[in-house]
Amino acid sequence: MSQTSPSVLLIRLDGIGDALALAPLLAALHERAIATDLVLSHANIDAFALGAVRDRWIAPFGPRDGSRANLDAIAAFGKTMRERGYTHALVATEDSAGYRLARWSGARERIGFINGWGKPLKTLWARSLLTGARYRSAGPDARAPHECEVLFGLGATLLGADARPTRDVALLRPLVIEGAAPSDARVAFQVTDKWDRLNVSFEQVVECARAFGRHYLHAFASRREMDYARRFEQASGIRVDIFDDVRAWKSAIAAASALIAPDGGAIHVAGMVGTPVAAVFPPQRNFARQTARWSPWASPFRIVRATGKWAHEAADAASELARIRPGDRA
Repeated sequence: MSQTSPSVLLIRLDGIGDALALAPLLAALHERAIATDLVLSHANIDAFALGAVRDRWIAPFGPRDGSRANLDAIAAFGKTMRERGYTHALVATEDSAGYRLARWSGARERIGFINGWGKPLKTLWARSLLTGARYRSAGPDARAPHECEVLFGLGATLLGADARPTRDVALLRPLVIEGAAPSDARVAFQVTDKWDRLNVSFEQVVECARAFGRHYLHAFASRREMDYARRFEQASGIRVDIFDDVRAWKSAIAAASALIAPDGGAIHVAGMVGTPVAAVFPPQRNFARQTARWSPWASPFRIVRATGKWAHEAADAASELARIRPGDRA
């Protein structure tokens, strides 16, 4: 591999939604014909379409694991990556394993995040492994940048200081799904136990779905959420499509006229492929900053706070959004 042309190792060891925040950066690297490989986790390996990058790997080590066996696995994998002659390693995660892998990769430019006085000891440690650092707040950032904007900053030395992350669905969608998704006039509704994990009432989830009627709603869930899906079917009388394959799950989101879903991977799939989103977030501290950081990126959307009559607000928002053409921004 020529050392005169940039070649990038990009590391993101988080969930699907976290990984998809890299899409604008990948689009910019692709536009400049910069060869890019991805190291992902078991959880997010299918976030992107097969042709989104040159090569991708599942990290053969665990996150947040400081055991000798795990450290040895990071080192061994990094030495394998070194043979590919990367010029840049971009650490798009705050997990220590990502920093260690970047160092072992041998890339001459290693760029990642530091937290300054928010995490001073980690900042010193990270600086010892990096050649370049980008500051990000240890807590909610008062400037309220989107996660896509934060990650895009990792590529500044490659893309130029004036580069900006694209919101063009025509550029982002091919990075997420392969081919065209058949159009579905129904509103997609994510049936997921994340509603429970976000402390959103099951009864209100059912109430939101029932606002559409079974003929206008496409309820869907992943196989691992079968128990929640069956409970939802019994309570609502609405059939749930179960997906074993992440690619088919993403295509169902891309095909829909709109999506209702809680904060998570589904709203970020929709946000990159042009499907309008009613994104439901639980009440939390710094609500405005958190929703600004994790709102759908390139699609029309409405943020719905899961308080009071949120179920009807989300249903009304989705009905309105379904009339907005994908690609338009609200």
